[in-house]
Order: sequence, then C-alpha cells, then structure tokens
Amino acid sequence: MALRPFLLLLLLAAALLITQAQGIGSSALDCCLKHSSLKKDIPSGVMTSYRLQGPETGCYLRAVVLITKRNKKICVSPNDDTVQKLMQQLDKKAKNDKDKKPKNNKNKGQTQRSRGRPKKQKRQRV
Repeated sequence: MALRPFLLLLLLAAALLITQAQGIGSSALDCCLKHSSLKKDIPSGVMTSYRLQGPETGCYLRAVVLITKRNKKICVSPNDDTVQKLMQQLDKKAKNDKDKKPKNNKNKGQTQRSRGRPKKQKRQRV
C-alpha cells in the first residue's frame, strides 16, 4: 500500500515537467541562434523596424532582429557600429512618422455636404 502514494507523486511530477517543457519550447521558436555577418551596409530604406532579443526575452543569444519591407528577419550583432547607426535611423524615422500621423478625423473618407437647398435638377424628356 505504500507504493500507491509514491506512484501518485511520480505521476504528478511527470505532468508538471511536461507542462513546463511545453512552455519553454513555445517561447524559443522565434529566437536567433546566430548572427548574420554584414558584408556591406544595409540601406535604411529596406528596413521597416527592429526588435531586441536577449535573455530578458527568453532567448540565449543577444541580438538585434532587423525586419525588412518583405517581412524578412535578419539577426545581427547589437555591438556592430553599422547596426547601431541603422537602429538610430529607424528610431528617428518611427518618431517622424508618429509626428506626421493625421489626427483622428470624424469625416475621414466622406465628402463635404453643401448646406442649404439642393441644386434643382433638369427634367429629362422621354
């Protein structure tokens, strides 16, 4: 009879380990595993944004993930000077785009109505 509580405890521990392993696996799907080497400067017009990755996001490798207009992701070293300049350009571009964003307009997409009487229409002869 002493075997029954032991089996129950073992089953509970196995279930706990399985649920934790599933949580770890799902967070690491979008992590860079190595840095791409930049052979030349990347034009800032090709990139739309970037995100930082590291231990605080659940990834082992510290990297900058550059996102292109075609939604491709390029993993690069955050210590690279060209990457630092590119990040500054993208930050400046994002700030300018945010400043230029039009204010919320209730009549967006609607034409202006004239006030007063509508124009008299001519009768068509049939």
